[in-house]
This record gives sequence, structure tokens and C-alpha cells, in this order.
Amino acid sequence: MKTNSEIADKIFDIGEESFYKLKDLSIPPYPKYYHDTFMETLSASDEPSLIDLTKKHSYLFSLASEEEMNEISFDLAKASLQEFEKSNLNLKNISDENFVDISTIKKDYDRVHAKEVLEVFDTFQSKIITELKNADETITKLKLEIERLERESHIDPLTKAYNRRVFVKDIQEIMDMDSKGNLDLYIIMFDADNFKDINDSFGHIAGDKTLIYLAKLLQNSLKRNTKIYRYGGEEFIIILQKIDLEEVEQIATKILQDTDESKLLYKGHNIHLTLSAGISKYIENDTVDNIIDRADKALYNAKKSGKNCYRINI
Repeated sequence: MKTNSEIADKIFDIGEESFYKLKDLSIPPYPKYYHDTFMETLSASDEPSLIDLTKKHSYLFSLASEEEMNEISFDLAKASLQEFEKSNLNLKNISDENFVDISTIKKDYDRVHAKEVLEVFDTFQSKIITELKNADETITKLKLEIERLERESHIDPLTKAYNRRVFVKDIQEIMDMDSKGNLDLYIIMFDADNFKDINDSFGHIAGDKTLIYLAKLLQNSLKRNTKIYRYGGEEFIIILQKIDLEEVEQIATKILQDTDESKLLYKGHNIHLTLSAGISKYIENDTVDNIIDRADKALYNAKKSGKNCYRINI
């Protein structure tokens, strides 16, 4: 069993390694990014006795399931209600402690000084205002925490693209608006070619930097406000609406060409990147799984056809 000093040394080593990973990826060591990288590094370490730390205070909510996110949000909402209840109880207690019997005041009016009465009410009011302010601050903090969790649950922590959960939600909402099968809706699924070779040749940090670079490249190749989703691994996906197939092919061609002509330098090495893509179109009574499945099969055909190309599966 390791001593406290040895454990501390190991934690410092992991912390330093995490910091340099972020530096190599040109990512600022903000607490959120540092925490994620630290936990990933810890999980990959040879210290099983420390792994339990990853189960505490984890902010990797984009990796959590929707059920886990709902549970987290519910717990925060429940804490909010408990604070309300606690404040209400405190207010009641304050009210009881400072109860003034008006009938007694009237009865003994001559012996009661108005100043003393005002002081009682002033104390009562002051305590109520303080309690209400404390309750309001607590509720505001909880509200901000829920909003933060919701934002982080939408974003892939590495590439800052939207995640798979958001893609499924967005495309389902679009499909739900269709009543006659008239949606001009397409999706393009992209996959980085030979990504495993990049990891094997240059390491996982280079692989991570490649994914960050690809997300930015995709965003720069598309119209403003077009969402980029990281579907999983080295796969990205986009949704295109109110568009015809010819325009979709032009977009796919441009993205593949921009990627092929791009230059990603890593430690003096020029990493040549290409993408393969699969295109599918929404059809009447389609499901999210079906349109994704057709895009995935088209992508598979693009890989079989030599990569750095796109295929269509309408």
C-alpha cells in the first residue's frame, strides 16, 4: 500500500502530464479542460487504487447518458426545493420568535413605548430580508449550475463540436415537423481516413489534435451557424436543410478538397488528412436510425472505393 506521500507524488505527476497535454494541443488550462484531461490521464495510469477518484466530482457530462443527465438535473432541482422549504421554515421560526400580540399592545398601550414596538418589527423585517436574500442567492446558484450542466451536456469536450445526443435531438425535431414527406433534408457523415495510423505513428495527443483540427476545418468550410456534430470516434456529421442533392454534393466535394489540401503540423511532421463521406436523404416516414444507417452504409462504400471520396445512399 502506498503512503500518503507517494500518492501525492503520483497525483502531482498526473497533474503535470495533464498540463503538458493541454499545452501540446494549444488548449488553455481552464479548470474544466484541466479536470477532463486529468481524469482521462488518471484513468489511463497504472494506479488502480486512484481510479476511484474519477467517480467523484466528474464534470464529463457530455459522456453521460441522457438518463444520468436527467438524474443530475433532478437532484439539483430537488436541492433547490429543499432550500425553499428550509427558508420557509426559517421564516416561520423567525415569525414565531418575534410574534407581537397586538391585543396586549392595545391593552397596555400606556405602558408601551412606540420605539420598542418599531424595534421589534424592524428586527423581524431585517431577518426576513436576510433569509430571502440568502434563499435567492442559493436558488440563483442552483439555476446557473443546471444551465451549465445543460450546456456541457451538448458539447463534445475535446473538439467543442456538438455531440451525438444533440444530433439525434435536432434531427428528430426536424423530422417531427414533416407531414407530407416534403422535407429537403440531408445528412453527411464524415470519417477521418487512416486515423489509427496517426495515433500509431505520432501518439494519441496527435490524434486528439487531429480531431480538434478537423472540427474547426469542417466549421470553416460550411455556412455560418451550420452545426457540426461529433458522432463518435473520428466520425463527424452535419445536417443540411432546404437544399437539393446537387448542392449537397458540392458541399461534400468542397469539404473533402479543403481537408485534402490542408496542412496539419505536429512536432515538425506534416500530417496529411483526408475524409470519406456518406450522404443520405430523408424520406417519408423515415426514422433517425434509418437515415443514419443509410449514411453509414454510403460511408462504408466510400471507404471501399479508395477513401477521400463520398458516396450516396438515398
